[in-house]
Amino acid sequence: MALMAELTAAIAVANVSQLLRQNAIVPVEPPLGASDFTLPELGGGSGSLSDFHGKWVLLTFWASWCGPCRMEMPTLERLHRQRQESDLAVVGVSLDSSRELAASFAEELDLSFPQFWDEQGRVGADYSASAIPMTYVIDPAGRVVGASRGARDWWSLAPMLDSLLAEPPTAEDASTGYSQPGPVELPAVLDPPSAEVVLVESSPRVGEEFHLDIRMSWAGSLDEVLLQPPKVRLPEGVTIDNVVASTDSRDGGNVIFYRVTLRAARPGSFALDPVELRYIPRSTGNPVVSLVDGPTVEVQATGLDAITPGHLALAGGALVLLATAVLVYKQRRSAASAPRDSRAERYQALRARFDAGRALRLEGRLAELALALAELELELADDETERSRLEGLIETLRFGGQVPPSPELDRMQRNVERQIEELRPDPDSAARSRLRMRNETS
Repeated sequence: MALMAELTAAIAVANVSQLLRQNAIVPVEPPLGASDFTLPELGGGSGSLSDFHGKWVLLTFWASWCGPCRMEMPTLERLHRQRQESDLAVVGVSLDSSRELAASFAEELDLSFPQFWDEQGRVGADYSASAIPMTYVIDPAGRVVGASRGARDWWSLAPMLDSLLAEPPTAEDASTGYSQPGPVELPAVLDPPSAEVVLVESSPRVGEEFHLDIRMSWAGSLDEVLLQPPKVRLPEGVTIDNVVASTDSRDGGNVIFYRVTLRAARPGSFALDPVELRYIPRSTGNPVVSLVDGPTVEVQATGLDAITPGHLALAGGALVLLATAVLVYKQRRSAASAPRDSRAERYQALRARFDAGRALRLEGRLAELALALAELELELADDETERSRLEGLIETLRFGGQVPPSPELDRMQRNVERQIEELRPDPDSAARSRLRMRNETS
């Protein structure tokens, strides 16, 4: 009888693992006892993970600064609202350092499923949530059976979750599998990239360029991830001039170096913190983000900083007068020499760039072609959402070293050519315009 119960439990675990694997969720084999915790809730009071014993649980770790978290939260909320009467619980844990920021984020997205606040990051550390969003599938016995790193559409996985809900209970479901607080050992495939951040020049002067080196490393193969350039959160007065990337392999691991060129407009102490690491696992296509600490740079003053505000005001007034005179002069010159058909000139310029891009394809320079097409699409786009998407794509193409697949390049090329051809001027418009002017003056 005991042997039959063990066999039944093993079959159930195998069924669950297969179902998760089919939906790009990493199965945890054998299942591990979920680390229990008690935390304050964003809505007030406190609660524990084990309060959901007897239900399937989606435990997701997020933060208000995490762009991918913002993408997937509405899908978790929809799943919660549609399945809250079933034996499925959606549970969130915020890793924000500020409770107010976390609560504002939850209110903005109208999140109604239970939300805990992990102020110290202890629970996040136990669940290896150093890169988020991170979501665990926990069975009714309180065991972690699957893990998913990165943003995804959880509502599209409702059929899979319904299949889990239909799994017959086993003898183990009768007792809790929730363990005492402590680390949960995850499959190595979920290890996120790590990074070392080094400030090359510690005391640059105002207006001089200085550099931040970011050494990003991860286990596995370069083909397994689509890296995106790291994002440095800059204080006011510091700007980025350029980002250059190069790849390497050391000790069996992959490494990519990013050199960020920065410049400060005024003296002072500036925290270049945090640095945001971003990547997309190719197996899931789900964007992931994590934060690492950045350094502080001490920007030194130059001789120009001795100039008084009075000097600047006098010089500024003179410059304004000079600039006004130059502007009026240029406007008059432009009016006198302006082309009669700017639409035709724009069409010709865009067409020349497009033809140059087609030549790149013939030469096999696909990375350069993709960047050229994306820049043309951005110039032709008039929708803000599309422009934002294209700006992100250009950043990835320029610094990530990745080439879109051939069907995507074909789509981009067709789209650009169609939009450019829509700008082709009417060859008879100039003749009609001259005839109209002649009739008006006669």
